[in-house]
Amino acid sequence: MAEPLDQLADLWRWFADDLFAGSCPIYEEIARSVAEDRELLALQFSALPHAHLPPMLLAGGHYLLLEGAGHDLADVYAGRSTAAAAPLFRDLCLGHRDELVEVLNARTVQTNEVGRSALFGPALTWAAGGEPVHLVDVGCSAGLNLLCDRFRLDYGTFGVSGPEDSPVRVDCTVTAGRPPIAPTLPVIAGRVGIDLDPPDLTDADDVRWLLACVWPGTGRFDRAAGAFGIGRADPPPVVRGDALDVLPGVLDGMGDGLLVVVNSWSYSYFPVERRQEYVDILTEAGRHRRVVWLVMDIPGLVDLVDPVDRVAPRTGSPEPDALTGVVFEGAEAPRAELLAFVQSHGRSMSWRSPG
Repeated sequence: MAEPLDQLADLWRWFADDLFAGSCPIYEEIARSVAEDRELLALQFSALPHAHLPPMLLAGGHYLLLEGAGHDLADVYAGRSTAAAAPLFRDLCLGHRDELVEVLNARTVQTNEVGRSALFGPALTWAAGGEPVHLVDVGCSAGLNLLCDRFRLDYGTFGVSGPEDSPVRVDCTVTAGRPPIAPTLPVIAGRVGIDLDPPDLTDADDVRWLLACVWPGTGRFDRAAGAFGIGRADPPPVVRGDALDVLPGVLDGMGDGLLVVVNSWSYSYFPVERRQEYVDILTEAGRHRRVVWLVMDIPGLVDLVDPVDRVAPRTGSPEPDALTGVVFEGAEAPRAELLAFVQSHGRSMSWRSPG
């Protein structure tokens, strides 16, 4: 047991250092504490293997609070208390062992982060060149980022996209370059999502889990709730299934014209040995129409990009991830370009593409 718990502890430290530091102080504090807590690590390890990622335990605890578990940690998450979060999180988890493990075994992480729409915006404008687009989001959760044209995307002095009266506002800082920001996004002529287990926005328990996956103290909770309202009013179609199985049929069913396929932090979850199969599906679709693949994920994931462009800009960069555009068209070899370095929740971007 000692070795698996040591590995799990290292994973918690990595999340604290590389994901939560500078982004979510509450979770950074909790993560550092959990990494040194053998009892909590053992509790998490007792759940099914898919639940051994730190965000699962964090979301499980948050879910219990949203479900009504009376606990002082709720006040910390809501900003009503400045008490130390780590000991309260420990008390919540250990005091609700059975309920927590039940949640962890039944759910998977669903990061339906609408802040990523701020990254979708310039990328779609870059891809479209003024054309309408048919948009497919692979690994879309509830599909909220398919509705990116209905959110207000604010890039400060670089411009604003989307309807002024949208109940969802996303602020994104441009730290370098000049992204193609237009007052309105390209016309989305069709939109479809694909997900292994898409949540139902009309189901109160599914919505509670989606909110539980939102990091507390980051200002994203109310924004997510607003996006759920837009999604319930006009839900985008989402196909349930493995992308490698259902994507060809989805692509065949889209209307004529430019096809844009997006993977936002989902491509890295594909088995390494099957990633080429996914690229082959896009290549085949690109023989009959222009297909643009937008990949937001860790640098170096897309082999088609020049190796020089596969490295994050610098240690400690606020934009540690990469936004890549790949064009499949006719018999030509795919053309890949690193468009930007980005922050995974859409808080900032450093645009690199001159086009």
